[in-house]
Amino acid sequence: MTVGVALNATDPDNQIDATVRLAGEAAAAGLRSAWFGQTFGADSPQLAAIVGREVPGLQVGTSAIPVFGRHPLTVASQALTAQAATHGRYHLGVALGARFLVEGGYGVPFERPVARLREFLTVLRQLTETGAADFEGELLTTRTPIPVRVPGADAGVPL
Repeated sequence: MTVGVALNATDPDNQIDATVRLAGEAAAAGLRSAWFGQTFGADSPQLAAIVGREVPGLQVGTSAIPVFGRHPLTVASQALTAQAATHGRYHLGVALGARFLVEGGYGVPFERPVARLREFLTVLRQLTETGAADFEGELLTTRTPIPVRVPGADAGVPL
């Protein structure tokens, strides 16, 4: 069994530095992974990439990027960048998000969430595995006139 921790540093001086310190302490205590949720603060894929670079050997991941408010092209690019930065130790987690955050924060209706997640994952898998997508669904459209590729992330991203 692998044991990890969800980290959410709230240091008023520098959240990124505080998170790296916490992750280092977690790794020193024997934990093998650190996970970062997405709110309206620090960007979780970037935070995972930074922590993964600073704390070698620690698996890192996003515990949940909401599919409302982001496009699969953006998430794929972020995930591939984090994967390259961590040399294959990044894991991507996506989620529906919460209605009050989606509607209140993004101003979009929280409609057909499972259908949106299904389409989002269909496209995201294509993008992270092949670098290309040609998808027109009921809720999302994604076409890649140029490949989504980040050298160093050739193994793809575990979802």
